[in-house]
Amino acid sequence: MVLQKFGKLFCENSHHSCSSRKDMIYNVLSSGNFEVSELKVGKLLGSGGFGSVYEAVFRGERLALKKLHKGTKNERAARESFEAETSVLNFAHPNIVRTFALMNLWDTNCIIMEYAGDRNLQNVINDSMESLTASRRIKFALDIGHALDYAHDKGIAHLDLKPSNVMVTSEDHCKLADFGCCQSVEANEKPASPTKSNLTGTYAYRAPELLRGDCPTTKADIYSYGICLWQMLTREHPYGNQNQHVIIFGVVAYQLRPTLTSLDVQARDEVYVNLMQQCWEADPKLRPLASDIVVKMKNSSRNAPKDRCPAAAYAVTQEGQSCTLNRIEVCDS
Repeated sequence: MVLQKFGKLFCENSHHSCSSRKDMIYNVLSSGNFEVSELKVGKLLGSGGFGSVYEAVFRGERLALKKLHKGTKNERAARESFEAETSVLNFAHPNIVRTFALMNLWDTNCIIMEYAGDRNLQNVINDSMESLTASRRIKFALDIGHALDYAHDKGIAHLDLKPSNVMVTSEDHCKLADFGCCQSVEANEKPASPTKSNLTGTYAYRAPELLRGDCPTTKADIYSYGICLWQMLTREHPYGNQNQHVIIFGVVAYQLRPTLTSLDVQARDEVYVNLMQQCWEADPKLRPLASDIVVKMKNSSRNAPKDRCPAAAYAVTQEGQSCTLNRIEVCDS
C-alpha cells in the first residue's frame, strides 16, 4: 500500500548517518512506501485541541503518532495546523521533537514523530516530587533557548511555546514539540502574513502584539519564553484563575505580567529573573534574540555554583510593573 505523502525526510542535517537502521526506517516512513499494518499504535500519550498523540512502533522503532481529530468545530484551523507541521520536516536538532512524515492513515491526517517520552515540562512543574533547582531551571531554559535559536535561524516562529509543548526526556533534556501554530518569518524580522488567524496559541503565553492582532515575528516566541521562565521559577499557572478577557486587556493595555511575590531565589538566579523580565518586554524590539538567550544561559550555567545550603537568596517584590531584587541570607537551621 502506498500512502499519500505530504513531505520527505531531510537526512543531510541529521545527527546520525543516513545509513543507520534508524534513519533507514525514517526514510521509509517519509517515503510513504510501506504497509499501514506495519505501524502498530499503542497507548494514548495525550490529547489537544486538534489531535491526540499515541505511542507507536514501526519495525521495532518506537515512535509517536499524532492523529488529528475529525469533525472539529474549526476545520480550517485544524487544516492549517496540520499544514504548519510541514515547516519542520527538515528540522534535525537535539532539542526539537523530530517530525518524520505527515500522511493520511485510516482516512485521518496523521503526523509521525520522534518518541520523546510521555512527560512534558508542565508535568514536571505540577509534580511536587520533582525538584526544580536553579541549576535544573537553567538547564531547561538553555535547552529551550537552543531550540528557539535553531527554529528562528530557519525562519520559523513557533507561536505556541508553553510548558505543555516542551517534552522532558528520560535523560532530562527538553525538546520543543507541536509546531502546529508555527509560521514562516523573514530573517530580517519582517512580520509574517496574518493569514493564519485561526491559530492563536494559548492566551496566557501570547505576546501582547499578537493579542492586538499584529503580524507575528520570532520575538513573540521570546515573550512566551519569558512566561515559561516565570512558571519554572514559581511553579504556578500564569495569572491564576483570572478571567481570560481581563488578562488579555491587562496585558495589552496595562503591561500586565505574572505576579512576582516573595520568592526565595538562589543568588545566581538574578540573571535568570532579569532575563525573564527582558523577554516579556512590551516592545518586541527590546526583547533579546534567542541567540542572546543561549549565550546568557550558558554563562549563567557555567558561572553558577553547585546547588548547596547555605545559599544566598533573593526576595523578589513587585510594585506596579517594576520589580526589585533584595538580597537576603539563608543560613543553616
